[in-house]
Amino acid sequence: MEGKRKWSTIRVPMEVRERITRIAKWKKKVAWEVILEAISFYESFQQEPEVRQSMSDIEKLSWYITKFATSFGAFKENPTNDNYLYLKERVAELKERLGVDAELILRLAEYYMATKDEKLKKKMRIDMNAAFKQIVKDMIATSLFELVSKEK
Repeated sequence: MEGKRKWSTIRVPMEVRERITRIAKWKKKVAWEVILEAISFYESFQQEPEVRQSMSDIEKLSWYITKFATSFGAFKENPTNDNYLYLKERVAELKERLGVDAELILRLAEYYMATKDEKLKKKMRIDMNAAFKQIVKDMIATSLFELVSKEK
């Protein structure tokens, strides 16, 4: 019997089983391999401070993305001076805490507030969305670079 695996059954809620099955199909693995990888990751996360630090860095990044997205969305919805100032605070925060330059969004916002032509405003909203997406990509790239640099 040596060399053979011994098998057992565990009871899990159906939604968990469905998630395991979905991941197994996606990763082209069997269910027990998916579970083993998840357990290994969890053990590693619990034992290695670097992994915990990486997760807290990701949480920090997601927090700043959320704050930036909220202020940008508020400005687009209602381009008032108060919402502009809120956006300006978030941009300063990104520069100070993440090292990401987001001044372009402020220049676009200033121009947007000053513009009366609705056709031009529509085009500017598209430009502001593109600038917003680029800034978020810069935030992610900067954070990933920092994570990789810490590991070396």
